Amino acid sequence: MPVSTPEVSAVDLLDVPEDAELDAIVRIAAAVTGMAMATVNVLDTHRQAQLASVGFPRRVTPRNESLCTRALEAGSVFASADLSTDDRFSDSPWVDGRRDEVRGYAMVPLQLDGGVVGTLCVQDREVRALSADQLDRLRDLGTVVVALLERRRQSRRTTELARASSAAHAEATAAHDELAAAHAALTSARAFDEALLDALPVAVVAADPSGRVTVFNRVSRLWHGTDSDPTLLPEEFAQHFTLRTADATRLLAPGEVPLTRLFREGRLEDVEISIVPDGSAARVVSCNGAAVRGPDGSRLGAVIVMSDVTAQRELEDRLRTAALHDPLTGLPNRSLLVDRLDLALSAAGRDGAPLAVLYCDLDGFKAVNDGWGHAAGDAVLTGAAGRLSAAVRPGDTVARIGGDEFVLLCPGIEDRAAAQAVADRVVAAMETPLPSGAGRVHRVGISVGVALSTPDSAPEALLTAADQAMYRVKWARRRLV
Repeated sequence: MPVSTPEVSAVDLLDVPEDAELDAIVRIAAAVTGMAMATVNVLDTHRQAQLASVGFPRRVTPRNESLCTRALEAGSVFASADLSTDDRFSDSPWVDGRRDEVRGYAMVPLQLDGGVVGTLCVQDREVRALSADQLDRLRDLGTVVVALLERRRQSRRTTELARASSAAHAEATAAHDELAAAHAALTSARAFDEALLDALPVAVVAADPSGRVTVFNRVSRLWHGTDSDPTLLPEEFAQHFTLRTADATRLLAPGEVPLTRLFREGRLEDVEISIVPDGSAARVVSCNGAAVRGPDGSRLGAVIVMSDVTAQRELEDRLRTAALHDPLTGLPNRSLLVDRLDLALSAAGRDGAPLAVLYCDLDGFKAVNDGWGHAAGDAVLTGAAGRLSAAVRPGDTVARIGGDEFVLLCPGIEDRAAAQAVADRVVAAMETPLPSGAGRVHRVGISVGVALSTPDSAPEALLTAADQAMYRVKWARRRLV
């Protein structure tokens, strides 16, 4: 449903000078959404004009060519990942190439006195889809713009009252009262601006042209463990706030600090780092930002928005570990074993050093499970896993591939005698009974089959050969009994 648009001259918004606060809003809007361009627009019956813009020169255009007019006809908040695929926009000169080739686009209407007087919009010449969270942040910024426009109107009214006060002493008294009210409104609006930045669930950091920090909101202070020092340059942040790589293994080099990179590269997308305040755990954050430049290309500053992805990365690590490891013993499972075997065979093919696969099956384990229950069986399996890991060399792999079957992957084995020496250590490691809790111990043996790789070995074929060798060992032992 189209939305109503009042006459803009009634709210005195067009034909005004640049506003630093509105400029800050469009910079934040571009950074939050990842779009290259952002504008605050006002509309009257015939025109659209930009009060503030980033990535797009301020201009006045006919209203019937305006993307915002079409978006307002589509409803309230509007977003499209690619306007060229939308029949309502594909013939617009701002989309089809006559004026520009806009693709990603989102718009939030600005309402004053019950009607829409303009829009806050972001756009990009690349296809860009916004998340629900990004649209929510854009709505928040639209609310701030409306407050700033209302404050501007109050400021103009205050000026008019001040002029009128010089004409008559009686009117001056009334003007003084309204001036005080307007000043209170200005103070309130500025406090609202600061409160909005502090209410955002993301960290916002902005810097001036020299690289010194000018905005450092509440979440930034919380995550960094302290407030910003405006004397610090971007390259000093890594040491002052302990900025590290995403895995937190080392401090960021001066050239890796996001603000430094932003001034050098002009844009950051999904750059992950860790923030490690003193005495706190590492927090992994994803950084998105844009350098801000004037129409002449001069550097005006930069804005970075950081989102906390710590829980997401921890979940991914847990899921990755669960997918590749046995949940009982923590050993690699069959999938991870086959991957490592494939890599080891490739390395063996390059350097000519063979590898050995030892297929191990516990003897007498079924009696533990049947006689003492699965809890006892799990304890025996866990103990066996520990002994097998202690019996092999550093760099060897011990995997549990199911039930009471384990596989040892031993790269760099010189010959069958060396492989058999590993098998003998494994057998000796299992000679001592294994505990299963409550003071009970169980004597469990082990049968080990050995297979050595050849230049044309494949992972599954080598595992099958070791499995068959294990059954020959087990069969030969039974014939001797």
